[in-house]
Amino acid sequence: MITVDQIEFSYGKKKIYEEFSLNLQGKVIGLIGQNGAGKTTLVHLMLGILHTKSGQIKIDNLDIRSQRNAALKLVGAMFENSEFPRWLSLFRYLSFVAQVRGLDVPTAEREAERLLKRFDLEDYKDKNFQKLSAGMKQKFGIAQAIIGYPKYIFLDEPTANLDVKARLEILEYLQEIAWEEDITVIILSHILHDLERICDRVVFINKGRLVMDSLMSDLIESDYRREYSIRFRSKEEIKEVEYRLRKLGVKISGRKGITLEFKAYKDEMDRVTSELGNLSISPTRSLLEQVFVDKIGGIGN
Repeated sequence: MITVDQIEFSYGKKKIYEEFSLNLQGKVIGLIGQNGAGKTTLVHLMLGILHTKSGQIKIDNLDIRSQRNAALKLVGAMFENSEFPRWLSLFRYLSFVAQVRGLDVPTAEREAERLLKRFDLEDYKDKNFQKLSAGMKQKFGIAQAIIGYPKYIFLDEPTANLDVKARLEILEYLQEIAWEEDITVIILSHILHDLERICDRVVFINKGRLVMDSLMSDLIESDYRREYSIRFRSKEEIKEVEYRLRKLGVKISGRKGITLEFKAYKDEMDRVTSELGNLSISPTRSLLEQVFVDKIGGIGN
């Protein structure tokens, strides 16, 4: 478990965190917030790249300040727009990282070969990082964070620059290794439907404050008020349905062209689907997007 206990941190005179506490324990954890919410700063503090003014951060009971070398042996990380040494090939760099994490040379080289193949980079094994496309750089960044299966893996926007096929494959792989290798994967991302697909826990942060810390299963089962939409063929059809929804006590959010939007709890939706069963009703946003809008504001995409 990673423990953040009553930390305080400032950039100059700007206070970012004050008496902030959080325990990170789970398989795939989504760390969610607007740009500037303090997510990346928090990870930098957890890894000892930045230092708190007060409070304590521990990785498996190892203090990140006084026992940083030991703590970081348990961690792999990929930050947005990461760069890697130009003088080492992809294969040599992955092998090096695996050895730093405790693998012997033959095992490290086998793991490097396996991951290069797994991420469709085997044809580039003897190239350096600068020769890769944006999507390939992203895959390599994930591979170097994963190799050797450190106990905790931090990934900042891991699916950025990836096509749909690669994105889905990587999400599935991250979920797979988290459960099969008993790893905690912590993902910072604005692509909330990706997080909803694989996370078992989500943490919302806003302006240095912990807004929500919840299991996804609890969030799914909760009676959370969500926004839905119904699309019609013409504006004339909307008025009657709007009247029927109001009779059910449902809150109408508004109209957008030939689309009617409304908010409803689970029990209200049961009545709505019974009343309007012949109409196609869709959630306007994913569950995490709805929570983001309600708890923080704005649209997380």
